[in-house]
Amino acid sequence: MKTKIARLKSLLHGGVTSALATPILADGMTVNTAVLPQLIHFLLDAGVRGLFVGGSTGEGVLLSETERMRLHETAVSVVNGRVPIILHTGTNQLESTLALCRHAEQIGADAVAMVTPFFYKMDDDGLAAYYRQVAASVPNMPLMLYDIPQLAVNGISPGLLARLGSDIPSLLGIKSSRPDAQIVRQLLDVTLPHLLFLVGNEATSLGLLALGADGLISGLSTAVPEPFIALTQTFFNGEIAQAQHHQRQINQLLAQLPAGARIGAIKQILAGRGIEMGIAVPPRPMPAEDIWLKIRPLLEFA
Repeated sequence: MKTKIARLKSLLHGGVTSALATPILADGMTVNTAVLPQLIHFLLDAGVRGLFVGGSTGEGVLLSETERMRLHETAVSVVNGRVPIILHTGTNQLESTLALCRHAEQIGADAVAMVTPFFYKMDDDGLAAYYRQVAASVPNMPLMLYDIPQLAVNGISPGLLARLGSDIPSLLGIKSSRPDAQIVRQLLDVTLPHLLFLVGNEATSLGLLALGADGLISGLSTAVPEPFIALTQTFFNGEIAQAQHHQRQINQLLAQLPAGARIGAIKQILAGRGIEMGIAVPPRPMPAEDIWLKIRPLLEFA
């Protein structure tokens, strides 16, 4: 297990792991697996280091267990070992989470990630018991914590991260999407050196890398990977002024995304780039205006 974790950290350190958007058919509930190869090849050709499948941008918690398994199977098959693939298996039902984790192991995923159980408030003791039970069900599968309390209600506290780092041999690390950089700093302070720390707050990516994060997991990068890849490359090469430029570019792009239709906007941008993603899972809306037309002038490569 130590070897697996060290390999994944080495492969993902210093780069971008794209949080894959999920193509959805017009019925609003069926994954359009026929489009996944085009999207995945687009991202691999752009230079992403890994893929995070079925997370927040991927609408995983909105899909049925069967559809999530179809999504996972197709993604793992298309990637075919070229980059690490992390499958988000978090649900609000323990048995469903365990089923998705076992399925991920069977199909050859590199790691699983789980958001905290959501809606009902839980304390650290309850969350620790949850993650220990999941880890025990797939002891040979690297496990990543997914910290996004602004959506899930529950988050990974620094104390909980330190506890789980000692308790769970298969712990790969954490993806933290918190908006509060001070809490992220505290999480970084207690992260054991062998663990992987990826951040998802796109607006402060550069600052969080400077604090010690290993790399990014970004939802917007599934549609516009170029500035995120440029940011990580320039930062880790010590080209700070260039990295600052790319962070400003990313923030300009983020400002164009409608707050209530971010996922739909990402799918709309991909459609503008020739990858037909369909709709956001209802009742999440699609944007009223063409976001691709708004952001295209902001992109240096366009």
